[in-house]
Formats: sequence, structure tokens, C-alpha cells
Amino acid sequence: MKWARWLLSLITLGVAFYLFWPFLADLRTAADLYKSLHWVWLLLPIGIQAISYSFLTWLNLLSLQPFPGEVDFLRMAGSLTAIAFIETAIPSAGVSGVALRAHLLGKHGQYKIEASIFSLFLETVFISLAMSSVGFLGLIYLVRRGELVLAAVIRLIILGIGLAMLLWGVWHILKDEKRTLWLAQKGFETWNWLVRRVPLLRRIPQPLPESVETTVLQFHSSVDKIHNQPVWKFILAAYGRVFSDVATLGSCFFIFGYPSQLGTLLTGYGMILLLSGLAGLPGGILVADVSVPVIFTKLGAPGAVSLAAGLLYRLISFWLLRFIGFVNWQILEVKSR
Repeated sequence: MKWARWLLSLITLGVAFYLFWPFLADLRTAADLYKSLHWVWLLLPIGIQAISYSFLTWLNLLSLQPFPGEVDFLRMAGSLTAIAFIETAIPSAGVSGVALRAHLLGKHGQYKIEASIFSLFLETVFISLAMSSVGFLGLIYLVRRGELVLAAVIRLIILGIGLAMLLWGVWHILKDEKRTLWLAQKGFETWNWLVRRVPLLRRIPQPLPESVETTVLQFHSSVDKIHNQPVWKFILAAYGRVFSDVATLGSCFFIFGYPSQLGTLLTGYGMILLLSGLAGLPGGILVADVSVPVIFTKLGAPGAVSLAAGLLYRLISFWLLRFIGFVNWQILEVKSR
């Protein structure tokens, strides 16, 4: 399965670069747009992206409330950027991020590993719900414009049902103690395999085999407490995160003199998510970077503006956050609680 995922990544990347090729003629014009841009305008998308990450931080803090432990807002935000960095630096289907999350939350919040895993699961569920809604709104926009045929709509609906079934399957596993224990043991084995091959991971304290079963038991004893949390807060945090990210994308076009319609932004954002998901690399590295200008040009934006705004959006929302994450990781490792 691993080779198939990498093959899909190469094919997706090849198609993206093929579609990006015509934009080489717009590089000079895009560079001129950057030269004419006053640096103060950069504070707009950076500020909106900071708001987006604040919503993500709040969502994680809400998910951790049922569990014993406490971490302040800034350390939680710093931990999330560090996790984003390690998942990009060490592609491992998210295992490296889970391990660093457990380590940082344990060090700075005294949380057990089951708290970090369950809070990650809740974050994934609510963010996936919000992203799916954005994609659905974009789908409606394309249908109304007559740019999407019925067969494509049916395929996307089937894809959405498949993702919903996947989330339901994960929840079904986590509800059962034996299934959760099996999943935890597989995760432990995968982590040990990674540690043997990636020396950088040895900086993270290693879990003990006998702690796996104890952790699962503690995990299930804490899950019931989540029912006492108001669901609307989780929904507000998740949708705030996603729509603020869409606003970041829109602000990148705005500062280059091209205000995009909401329907165009939602459609383009949904297509970016789809292409990033097809890529085998974390965050859709390179695939998403080169696809953003292609997508928005197809949606009617000028090529040079799409190139300048798309690359700026990826620089702020992906690469800048990973750089900040690397710095935060070093700071959090040397700081005591």
C-alpha cells in the first residue's frame, strides 16, 4: 500500500506541474506584484491566519477539558505548530505528530497519553466536519454555475459518504476496549519501527510496552466525561478555524487588488483540500503549492494574481507555521512546566 500511495503522489504532482507550466510566463508579472506590495499589507493575511490558529488551539483545549491536567493557551498553540513541523519533517502517516503531541502535553500539561490521543480524535472529527461543509458549499456553487456535471457530483457524494464511514469506523473502534487496545498495540509497534530508523525521534521519551493496556483503560474511563461539554463550542471553534483559513486565502487575493467572491473562495479552498488529500506527503507539499494558482485561474482569476496570491497563502498558512513550529519545539523542549 505504501508504494501505491507514493505512486499516486507522483502522478498528482506530475499533473499539477503540467498544469502549472503555463504560469512560468507570469512569473515576472507576479514578481512585479510583490515589488509593488507594501509590507504592511502582509499583516492582514498573517493576522487572520493567527486568528485561525487561535480557533484550532481553543478546539484542542476544549477537547482536553475532561482529562486531568492543564496547559495554557500559548503553550498549546506552540505545541500545535511544533506538531505540524514534525509531521512534515518526518512523514509517518501522523505517528510522529501523535508521539510529539503526547510528549509535549505530558511535559507541559501533565496529561496522560490517552488525553492527547482522544483530543486529537475530536479535533480531527470536528475539523473534518467543517472542511466537508466548506467543500459542499463550493460544490453547490459549481453546480449553480453549471460547471459540474451530474456524474462528478455523484462521485463527490460517494467520496463524502466514504469519509463519513471512515470516521464512524474509527469511533466504533475507540468505543470498544478490546479494539482500542489492539489499535494502541499496533501504534506502539509502528512507533518502535520508526524510532529504529529515525534517530531524531529518540529525543522523545519512549513509551513502555506494559503502559499500553493501562493507558487504554484510563482512556475509556475518561471518554464518558466529554458528554458534559457543550457541543456548540466545538462546532464554533472548528468552523472558526476553517472559515478563518478561507479568509486568509481571500485576503491574499485582496491585497493584490483582486477581491474574490465567497463562492469562488469556497470552491477553490475545497479543491485545494482535495488535492492535498490525494498527495502522499504531509499537507500536500508541492502538490498544493503548485495547484493553488492553477485552481483559481480556472475559476477566473488572472494568472499572475493567482500565482502571487496562491504562493503567498501557502507561505503563510503552511511554510511559515512549520518554521515557527520548529522554533517552538526547541523552546518547549528546554522549558519546564
